[in-house]
Amino acid sequence: MKNETRKKLEDIAGKYAKHGVDMRDCINLFNMGLPLYKSEEASVIGLRLALAKRFNEHDYFTSEDVAVVSGASVEEVNQHIEDNKEELMNNGSIVEVSSSLPGLFDKK
Repeated sequence: MKNETRKKLEDIAGKYAKHGVDMRDCINLFNMGLPLYKSEEASVIGLRLALAKRFNEHDYFTSEDVAVVSGASVEEVNQHIEDNKEELMNNGSIVEVSSSLPGLFDKK
């Protein structure tokens, strides 16, 4: 794991500590995401997405973040947002939160 990735995981663990999430949880979930997302950067973004959904927290994702996890180019993501701007604004959000990490959203 790259030092930059470890720092991001530490930051995420700090943000979600109030929900009982620690560094070990973040590493485990990050590692679960690696086969799905194929890169450390995408797995970190997936972890942020998953934890935000699980604990009903807000997180913000850039077009670059969406491109990394979707495989689309930043230009394609921006074009999709622009093409659907009115609908997205009416919904009050740009991205629906979901995760491919099995069982993560099961309430405890």
